[in-house]
Amino acid sequence: MIRAGAALGALAFLAGALLGPLRELVLAPRMGGVAAALCEAVMMAVLLWLAARAVVPRGADARGRAMIAAVALAVVLLAEFALAFVFNATGLAATRAPRGWAEQLPGGVLLFWLVALPFLVRR
Repeated sequence: MIRAGAALGALAFLAGALLGPLRELVLAPRMGGVAAALCEAVMMAVLLWLAARAVVPRGADARGRAMIAAVALAVVLLAEFALAFVFNATGLAATRAPRGWAEQLPGGVLLFWLVALPFLVRR
């Protein structure tokens, strides 16, 4: 279950790492930060669903699914903190205007979605 959670967390972070620059460089300048964050959130929700379907084992009980959810969340949060540290250390974070709560809210909702998915998916 730990491997499945690590895989789900890694896939979630990878999806965000690919879609985040797309949001910042392509969508946000054209449609604004909030609309771009919402578009990214829809794409992320679908990708997370597909990732969870791929990694959550058949027949996993509630305890196993909870382990998958906890490990996936830990992987994503640790990777996000590491990425934020790198962006701050290199000065890259200073080139982006601060994101308001409306732009950050979809990301928080996606974290809840990530934790819920191991309990929701069935293969």
